[in-house]
Amino acid sequence: MRLIIHHWDADGVCSAAITAKVFEDAEVEWQSCTPPIGRFELDDKVLKLVGRAAKIYFLDLNMVDAVKGIDKPIVFIDHHSQERIQKRNVIHVNPVLDGNSTPSASWVVSSYFSCWNHLSAIGAVGDLGMKLFSTEFGPLAEKLLIKHGISKSDALKIVNLIDSSYIMMDRKGVEESVAFLAFANPSELLEREEWIKNLERIENEIDKAFSNLKGKDIAWIEFSSHLNIISKVARRAVWEKKFNAAIVINKDFNGLAQLYIRLKEPSSRLLKLISELRAKGFNAGGKEEVVGVVCQKDRIDDLIKAVKEVFG
Repeated sequence: MRLIIHHWDADGVCSAAITAKVFEDAEVEWQSCTPPIGRFELDDKVLKLVGRAAKIYFLDLNMVDAVKGIDKPIVFIDHHSQERIQKRNVIHVNPVLDGNSTPSASWVVSSYFSCWNHLSAIGAVGDLGMKLFSTEFGPLAEKLLIKHGISKSDALKIVNLIDSSYIMMDRKGVEESVAFLAFANPSELLEREEWIKNLERIENEIDKAFSNLKGKDIAWIEFSSHLNIISKVARRAVWEKKFNAAIVINKDFNGLAQLYIRLKEPSSRLLKLISELRAKGFNAGGKEEVVGVVCQKDRIDDLIKAVKEVFG
C-alpha cells in the first residue's frame, strides 16, 4: 500500500488527489491521511498507517525531521524552504533546493508524475491566489483551467471550498476531499453541499476577526477563534485588501496560540524570522512570503516580541 501524507490546505489536498489519481490509474493500492490540523506532527493514527505502508509520500508538508525516524522508502515532495534530506531511503523533490521557483506543491507533484490537470492549477491558486496568473506559471495554469471548463475566479472559489474543511477543523472532511477531488467531474467542485455550508459559517468568523484590524501598510490583526481561519485572514488582508503584509495572531486556538504572516512580495526577512523562531524553540515553518507558528498560549508574548524584532 502507498500512503499519501499531505497538508490539510487546498494545495496539499490537490497534491494528494493528483497522486491518488496516478496510483488509481496504475492500479496501485493507496490510502491518504493528514496530520492533526494545525499541528505538524505524526500522531498515532498516522503512525499506524505508516507501519502498514510499503512506500510513503509526504506532500506539501515541511516536516523534514519526521522522515528521519521512518525506515521505509519515502518520496518527499515540497516547495517550502527547508534543508535537503540526506537519507538513503528518501527521494527529496523540491525545486527550491536547486534555486528554482515553483508556485505550489501541486505543481511539483504534477511535474514529478507527469500528470497535469485542473488540480495542478487549483493547488497553485491555493498558495498564490490570483497573483499566480501574473507569474511565469500563469499561462499554463490558465490553460489547464480552461481545458477543464474552470474560470480563474471559479478556481479561487474552489480553493475556498476545499479549505473550508480544515478551517472547520474537520480532519475527516479533509481526508475525504482527496478521493472526491481525484475522481469528481470539475463541474462538481463548486457544488459540494458540505463545503458550501462550511463557508457560510467561516465568512462570519473572518468578518469578526477583521473588526480588530490595525495598521495601514502592514495589517496587524489579533483575535480568538477555535476555527482555523488565520491563513484566510492573512490572505484576504494581502490579496483583497491590498496590504503589503499581514501579521495575524489567534490568541486562543483551542488552547493554543497561532501566528501567521503573509507578505505581498517575497522577502529574506521571513527566512531570517523562521530561523530565529526555531532557535527559540518555536514550531515555525514557511518560505519567503509566508510563515506559520503554533505555540502554547503562555508563549505568545515571546512570539510577538520576536516578530517585532524582525519587522520593526
